[in-house]
Amino acid sequence: MSDKDDNVTRLPTSEVEGYDDLLEFDADEFLREWQEADRAAVEILREALPEVVATAVPAEQLRRAAEGIRRGLKDWPHRHLATAAGWRGGPPADDEILWTQAAGALIAMNGESGLGTHEESALMTLQHADWAGAVIGLARAGVGARAHPSDLFSYADRCPEIEGSYDPDDREPVEQGFELIVPVWEAVGALDEHRRLTPLGHWGLPRALAWAWDGSLDEG
Repeated sequence: MSDKDDNVTRLPTSEVEGYDDLLEFDADEFLREWQEADRAAVEILREALPEVVATAVPAEQLRRAAEGIRRGLKDWPHRHLATAAGWRGGPPADDEILWTQAAGALIAMNGESGLGTHEESALMTLQHADWAGAVIGLARAGVGARAHPSDLFSYADRCPEIEGSYDPDDREPVEQGFELIVPVWEAVGALDEHRRLTPLGHWGLPRALAWAWDGSLDEG
């Protein structure tokens, strides 16, 4: 667990306290606190990245990426994205919705991903501040910026919008989570084959995070 700001990083305290506290666990209060953390994280994204909010969708890249997702729904990783996004009735017809949900599916976990327990656990150790800090830093670095797991950790660690700092023991589990998401973002066209940010990723990764947190980058 890092020392990042409680409003953005930490799980509601009722989940992480001792056994006696769990006996008094208030599910409604937990949900309320989690939803508030979602709202706060989306607002941080919106305020930190006004240039991304104003960026037009790279239409041709989006079209090609959406076609690839639809063609690959039976293959890795798209089949996992489809179930994690909750596409029970099939993928969305709208390309923007399809892509945003695919890129954010393993963050939202709206359904069973079909990944192994170890992989899901690694992804779920990443909290709001890890994702927000990494994506804010990557977007600010711009198209062509490196997005290896170590780079994403560094972006998150240096992000001025996220208070606090990582403990030395945080690097390995955080990078393990990012190691799982990087090839997924490459598969949907947010990163190129060299793991560098594409115009589609610059436009879309902040929007994918906002969707995963039940918000929208474009609606204040």
